[in-house]
Amino acid sequence: MANKEFHKSHSNGTKTKLEIFDRYFRESLPVFVHSSAFDDIYIYDLFAGKGKDENGENGTSLNILGGIIPYCEAIKLKGKNIYVILNDKEESDALSENVTEFLNLCDKDCAIGDCILKLDENLIVKSNDFEEYFNERIYPRLKDKKKAAKIIFLDPFNFIMNEALFEKLTSLKSTDFICFMPSFYLRRFKNTNAFDTFIKKENLNFDETRPNECHRVISSYFETLVKDKEYYIGHFSIKYDTNYYGVVFGSSHTFGAEKFQKVCWGLDPITGEADYNIDRALTYGGKTVLFEEYSVPEKTKKFKDELRKNILNGVIKTDLEAYKFALKKRCLPKMSVDVLKELMKENKIEKIKTHSSDIHSIKDPLNITLK
Repeated sequence: MANKEFHKSHSNGTKTKLEIFDRYFRESLPVFVHSSAFDDIYIYDLFAGKGKDENGENGTSLNILGGIIPYCEAIKLKGKNIYVILNDKEESDALSENVTEFLNLCDKDCAIGDCILKLDENLIVKSNDFEEYFNERIYPRLKDKKKAAKIIFLDPFNFIMNEALFEKLTSLKSTDFICFMPSFYLRRFKNTNAFDTFIKKENLNFDETRPNECHRVISSYFETLVKDKEYYIGHFSIKYDTNYYGVVFGSSHTFGAEKFQKVCWGLDPITGEADYNIDRALTYGGKTVLFEEYSVPEKTKKFKDELRKNILNGVIKTDLEAYKFALKKRCLPKMSVDVLKELMKENKIEKIKTHSSDIHSIKDPLNITLK
């Protein structure tokens, strides 16, 4: 079980986790609000805690409410239905008090008169056991929602992302999820019988000499479970004292994947994967290097080499395929643009117009023509 003290007050690791949640939500919500593809928006924080830490700093649930405020008028004008479900089995009373306090303060400054969030109607605080609540209520309800965007936050005190839950989350349409995990737990207790209740131990291959990569190993394993469909798995590793935690992200759409990668690379411009030097890169943390060959991070170099090879071998045939390849490798689309421009400059492919972001808006992919 993860140390509950990690969640008690906002350490640097906790702040990183909350920043990932908050940045992603604020990137995604306005698109869902303004998109004609969705009538409804469902937001779930299923291990919401009290809503605040012991120092009064907001957690995910109150940050969600705060993130909705700038779009209240647009939600109302566009006739969107928004539902926020906050659940915590142990702390629901304190959570309810903090949510009520938030709404009362918000109501004093409200510019639209009638709050779009109404407690016990479309803003619901629950105290349910997660497994029963998700399997018997949430999943059956969401799987039939077609014109609904869904965001699910999972921030448990113990590891709960097993294969059965992962399969259900990845089967939901128009659903993005972010799950926090104590990754060190799986590495440290891999040989115990309890481990197999989460993941079959033979499916994970930890390098005991590189404990800093344990969350990357876990996330890469989950990625193998969706290798036969277009689905994007992202991850970000977090170090707290001597232990390693992390978040796993999932989305079936390039929009969600791109937003999450933007958040990750904003936090870690070297690998987009950690709040520490996960690859022990010589360029990490603004350091300079003596030799030019060490100035490009290994992850970036490997990605560009692989993309370049796939283009020249005809494996990747369109610009959109190149951008999706970047997202699959947990990189940004603009990194694919760099490769395409290099190949154009070298006169190896015909010139095309490139897109460094918002690849979900590409309706007609451009062919990459070899010279």
